[in-house]
Amino acid sequence: MVPMLILLAACAGSAKHQGVTLIESGQYEDGLAMLEQSAAAAPRDTGLQLTLATQRKKVLTTLLSQADLAFHGRNFSVARLGYQRVLGIDSYNARAEEGLRQLDQMHYIGDMLRNGQTALRRGDLSGAEQQMRAIFALDPKHEGGQQLQRNIEAIKARTYAPYPQLRSRLNRPVTLEFRDANLRVIFEVLASTAGMNFIFDKDIRPDIKASIFVRQVSIEDAVSLLLQQNQLHQKVVNDNTILIYPDSPQKLKDYQELVMRTFYLTSTDANSALNLIKTMLKTRDVFIDERLNTLTMRDSAEAVRMAEMLLLAQDQASPEVVLELEVMEVSQQRILDLGLQWPNTFGVLSDDGSDIRILDQLRGIDAGRISISPSPQLKINAQDKDVNTLASPVIRVTNKEQAKIHIGQRVPIVSATSTPSTQGPVITESITYLDVGLKLDVQPTIYLNDEVGIKISLEVSNATPLRPTNTGTIPVQIDTRNATTTLRLRDGETQLLAGLMRNDHSSSGNKVPGLGDVPGLGRLFGSNQDIVGKSELVLSITPRIVRNLPYRSPSDMEFASGTESHLQLQPVVVPVSFSDTE
Repeated sequence: MVPMLILLAACAGSAKHQGVTLIESGQYEDGLAMLEQSAAAAPRDTGLQLTLATQRKKVLTTLLSQADLAFHGRNFSVARLGYQRVLGIDSYNARAEEGLRQLDQMHYIGDMLRNGQTALRRGDLSGAEQQMRAIFALDPKHEGGQQLQRNIEAIKARTYAPYPQLRSRLNRPVTLEFRDANLRVIFEVLASTAGMNFIFDKDIRPDIKASIFVRQVSIEDAVSLLLQQNQLHQKVVNDNTILIYPDSPQKLKDYQELVMRTFYLTSTDANSALNLIKTMLKTRDVFIDERLNTLTMRDSAEAVRMAEMLLLAQDQASPEVVLELEVMEVSQQRILDLGLQWPNTFGVLSDDGSDIRILDQLRGIDAGRISISPSPQLKINAQDKDVNTLASPVIRVTNKEQAKIHIGQRVPIVSATSTPSTQGPVITESITYLDVGLKLDVQPTIYLNDEVGIKISLEVSNATPLRPTNTGTIPVQIDTRNATTTLRLRDGETQLLAGLMRNDHSSSGNKVPGLGDVPGLGRLFGSNQDIVGKSELVLSITPRIVRNLPYRSPSDMEFASGTESHLQLQPVVVPVSFSDTE
């Protein structure tokens, strides 16, 4: 027994050495497999188990480092192979799974870049920056992402306020207490405090009086309050100079700087955007190009910024939903025709051999001369008809648009018109077509909470030609079943609309009067035909939302717009303001 244990220990030690040697030579999988076999053969060998755990961790660390290095070096094929080798050793390694997920998303960088460029053309800088960050998270050196970043920075540079020094000085707190003081005197105090220059337009009266009592407010807010109180406007000339002018239409034309901007619209119609801008911002200089679906406006910088925010909220792709429909119709018909069919007329032979078919002439004729022709026929017939109709259309519909499905035929309906003439009536025929079969109309309304309201109209019909009329026209009988309803379902919820059933039972008989009504013997003197029909219609509908409106917080949808007569993005905020009316 002891020699056997010594032999097993020697074999285990040899396998351990070979496994470590294979790992050190780069054959990670083979080396770990040998160590695992040895550990399974000697489960109580603590040293072997520790060696297996240590070598496995070492291999995983090495492979992950090599894969990450290849990923950042843009050698994506080597990185993918490294991550796959890691998962072959440790199938639940989160780091390798994340690496493969990022490699799979590399295929979507093109879509991210296009979305970022589209957002940039729309003026959505935040959306473009979001796409740019997503690109850089996958590939920090992507050339398209770097170009997108440069374009964003260029637009920011054009729209950035070019006077940071002026704003830094205006942020200083100040306390003002003036009653019926000359306006120019108040601005002289502010000029000396802020180290700025205030220039007055020549049309401002020199005797304007103003009263202001504020404590610890910024100079910018104090200036805004004085201007609003006296119907004045300001224009920043340079970093430390502000021009003050009267609030009049002519002066606004002379001093107000205007900005021209073109918006590329992707989902909103240009005419709708035009009505929005004219209604909300009262902008007059607006032009649209329906060919390119663009809107160009010329207005103040505040109005252009507000137009950008309005169009960002409105220019969204319409939600879409995929409707999975199943229409099933099960129809059964049972026909039972059983009994003796007797002739409808009786015939008798006269002395000269002629056939007399009038029953009244039977009087006075020898009964031996009476014959019945033809003989009765035995009818034994049973028919079963089972019809199953299944339609499974899958359609994609835009929000609040109507989709129609017709599976069936267009039946020609012939109508005749008679026109009198000298040579006899003239018959004129015209043909119209009627849709029969399965007709389904759906109109979805997609809500923000991922619910879909659906208006459904279902009709199942079939056409049966009837006997021609005297003029040769063939009338058509239309059998139809229809249902119209409106329901609201969650995304992915399935609803069945059933209960459209029809049961038909008809019975007809052909029997000898009197004898055919005898219980039990009636079948010998007549035949009965029983027709039993049953059909049921079932509709199954499942909505699956493909695209919905993105959620935007109320803070993103609301912004200050100034007063009725003056557009202003940021309102004047006064922490403490009071007037002494004593």
